[in-house]
Amino acid sequence: MPTPPISVFAVEDAAIQVCWRALPADEVTLEIGDQELTVKAAAPALLRRRGRPPRPMSRRPGWIGGPGAAIIEGLAPATSYDLTARTPGGPRVLVERFATLAPPPGRLLSRFATISDLHVGEQHFGGLGLIEDVHPLPVGWHTYSVRCARAAIAEAVTWGAEALVVKGDLTRDGEPVELREAGRLLAAAPIPVEATLGNHEFHDRATDPWAVLAEVGIHVPKQPWARDLPGIRVIMTHTWRPDSRWGRVEAEQRAQIVALAADAPSAVFVALHHHPQRWAVPDHYPPGIPGEQSRALVDALAAANPATLLASGHTHRHRLRRHGPLLAAEVGSTKDYPGTWAGYAVHEGGIRQVVRRIAAPDAICWTETTSRALAGLWGRWSPGARDERCFTHVWPAH
Repeated sequence: MPTPPISVFAVEDAAIQVCWRALPADEVTLEIGDQELTVKAAAPALLRRRGRPPRPMSRRPGWIGGPGAAIIEGLAPATSYDLTARTPGGPRVLVERFATLAPPPGRLLSRFATISDLHVGEQHFGGLGLIEDVHPLPVGWHTYSVRCARAAIAEAVTWGAEALVVKGDLTRDGEPVELREAGRLLAAAPIPVEATLGNHEFHDRATDPWAVLAEVGIHVPKQPWARDLPGIRVIMTHTWRPDSRWGRVEAEQRAQIVALAADAPSAVFVALHHHPQRWAVPDHYPPGIPGEQSRALVDALAAANPATLLASGHTHRHRLRRHGPLLAAEVGSTKDYPGTWAGYAVHEGGIRQVVRRIAAPDAICWTETTSRALAGLWGRWSPGARDERCFTHVWPAH
């Protein structure tokens, strides 16, 4: 089934994000309970393919304008709602039924956010690289990878993030100019930033990414390390393998990660670039950390600190898996459909994940066009299910 033009993309305990590919009129009023928000149609997004003239993204009769997103707040936790829409003089139409999340137990202690797969330096998207940005770029616009990442950081800070974790693939090819641009972007963030490296940082084997990032103020340790936030220890580690899309976490590295988790004063969040595979053979592309290494890692973490959540990038899609008492979440890229960042609200008794689309007009107009990649399959595959993007996880007892 095609993606509906208006839908609830993200849910939290007291807020939701509504997104649309197009609207049925120049002005639409969205209603939830006693909350009401009027949104306006944006300029239509253009799909550009190399060698072909641009054309509007939405050809559906009766729908106008381009993509957009809006936040509706003031909702009650763990409550079912109807989202309706109406145009001036038109009837109220049911868009979707949804339920807000229950908050984790206990007081809210801290908030942080993650982004991944920025791919700074990328020039086009799609299996054949045929989807391109507008050309020439409007005055003041950066390339799509930079403007999407910059908007993601700004929106995460507005949401309340007190720290930012970048889960690898900062660049397209790991070239010095790309690393410097990505580093300057992260160094400009108004909150503390921690960054791991992904396989793309090692495409240019003649470049030392650690040294180039340090030049612009981003210092990345080589061994597993941690940052303590109220209520949680965030552990970062590198999972890249030389000349490979595969990941790895071998015995010595695993022991260092587990020691950091065991010594944590509270819960643990482990940030990886590659996802932990369940099996030796990947069940989807691209490959992650092989099953044997993944099982050894999650088993050791479960024994050391069962109040652990793992999160990865790399796949550019959204998925949630359970590994014993632990959850492992995959979160998509900032720069291709649906174009997201993840926020984490840490409570005394658990954690809440929300994945929001980057809503800035100059970002969402690009990420929407990338949904057409792979003959439209990318737009159906990459978002995953909403309950795998947005969820509450209660920490298990030791």
